[in-house]
Amino acid sequence: MQTKLYDRVYDAALDTGILSYLPTVLAAEISACRIARVEEIRLRCGGACSLTSDRKNIILKYKLSRREMDETVKRMCGGSLYAYSDTINRGYIIMPNGVRVGICGRAVTEGQRIVGVYDVFSLAIRIPHRAPHVGKPVAELLRSTGFFSGVLVYSLPGEGKTTLLRAIISDVAGGERPVRTAVIDTRGELSCFLPENLTVDLLSGYPRGLGIELAARTLSPELIVCDEIGADTEEACAVAAAHNCGVALLATAHARNKSELRNKKGIAMLAEKGIFSHFVGIRRSGDDYLYTFDDEL
Repeated sequence: MQTKLYDRVYDAALDTGILSYLPTVLAAEISACRIARVEEIRLRCGGACSLTSDRKNIILKYKLSRREMDETVKRMCGGSLYAYSDTINRGYIIMPNGVRVGICGRAVTEGQRIVGVYDVFSLAIRIPHRAPHVGKPVAELLRSTGFFSGVLVYSLPGEGKTTLLRAIISDVAGGERPVRTAVIDTRGELSCFLPENLTVDLLSGYPRGLGIELAARTLSPELIVCDEIGADTEEACAVAAAHNCGVALLATAHARNKSELRNKKGIAMLAEKGIFSHFVGIRRSGDDYLYTFDDEL
C-alpha cells in the first residue's frame, strides 16, 4: 500500500523562520538554492555545510567559524545554554515549530553519563513538513480495531515516522468522529503542525512511561500516542506497567525490519505482553509512503 507524501511546493515561510537562526551569508546561500523541500540543514564548524533534499546531500560553499557556530547554538537556545543543557547532553535541541536539531561536539562524561557538551562541531536541523494524507491507512487500521489494539510503526531513521504520527493524530482526533487522544510529546516534536480543533491532550516533555501512566490515570484517553520507543527494557517496563489500562497505544521505533525489532529486548517484551498487536513498516519511495502490515512480530 502507498500514499502520497506531499506536494512539491517551496515552503518559504517555514524556511525563513529557520534561516533567521543562521549566519546571514549562509542563510542567503540556502535561500538562493530555491529547493522545493529541504529535509535537513547540516552545519559543520570549519567543515562542509550541506542540505538534504530527496535524500540527496547538497554541499554548500559557506563554512562556519567557531564564533559563528557558538552564536548559532546560543540563538537556538534562546540565549540560555543552561536552560537547554539537559537536552543538549542527550544530543538535541528542540526549536519552535517542532524543529529538532541534533548536536554533537566534545563531551564531558561521568561514567556512562554525559554531563556537558562543548566545542560543538555539527548541527543537524531536521525540518518538519505537513503531510496530512499519509496517516489514513494507519488511522483506518486503528478504527477497525475499535482503538483496543496497539500499533507500532517502524522504519529506518529519516523515513518520516514522526511526520506519519502527526498525520494520524490529526486524522483520528479530528473530523466527524474524533477520539480522545493523549499525545506524550517527550521531545516536543509531535505538536508541530497539529490543527487547533482536535480532541488532543498534550503532555509535552514527559518521559514516556510517566506520561502514559498520567494520561491513563487522569485523562481517560481512547488512544495514547508516543514517539520512538527504544530497546531500553527499563523504559519498556514503565510503558507496560503504565499501559495496563485497555487503551490502544500508537508508537514508533527504529528498525529496518521485523527481525531487527525482535532483537530489541524492550520492543520484544512489549509485543509479548500484548501492548502491540499490529506492526506497520514504512519506507519512502520518492514522494510516496510504502506500508507493510503485520499482525505479529
